[in-house]
Amino acid sequence: MSEPQPHEIIWNLTTAYVSSRCLHVVAELGVADQIADEPLTAAELAARCDVNPAALDRVLQLLAAHGIFERAGDRFGHTAASQLLRSDHPMSMRAFPRAMGLPIFWKTFGNFEHAVRTGSPALEAVEPAGVWAYFEDHPRETEVFGEAMTAKAGADIASVLGAYDFSRFNTVADIGGGRGHLLAAVLDAAPSAQGILFDLPEVINNITIKHDRLTP
Repeated sequence: MSEPQPHEIIWNLTTAYVSSRCLHVVAELGVADQIADEPLTAAELAARCDVNPAALDRVLQLLAAHGIFERAGDRFGHTAASQLLRSDHPMSMRAFPRAMGLPIFWKTFGNFEHAVRTGSPALEAVEPAGVWAYFEDHPRETEVFGEAMTAKAGADIASVLGAYDFSRFNTVADIGGGRGHLLAAVLDAAPSAQGILFDLPEVINNITIKHDRLTP
């Protein structure tokens, strides 16, 4: 494959947010959950998701060009990537694009020029009280964000364990460790270590993972 031309580099990076936004929306709608073993048409998927079929067809064609979903004629099936958008996949990443598409983050990046001009976080132009204050007032979005962090931790486990030897430590603390999935995996790889999970009370109070050497 030839290297992209300079104008192609500019074009592709300029329009990259279009693909990202399509992924956000498809993840939010749960389109991947509607596809099982047999590919479906955009019209069939649109009916199940209660959206416009022509618009969804264009979105799925774009994502298929990036390896998310596979297009065969007028039907769309799964790829390894789109399988990760299923809610029931054991390594589901659906919550991550949903979270990145939340208004608090989408609007923050829309105000990114503020950060470059002032050196201050773009977030302050959207929510001066900060992201955690925002989440306190938006419980549904807080839930999505929590699920996204769990999904990210699950995807990172193999790389983290492969890159670092935790077995030489007696205590391992995960600060801002969410629901403890990464720390539990670290403890499994370091059988003599005790784990300390530190996060906000509302996060700690809702963890479901159990480990006899993990202390929230």
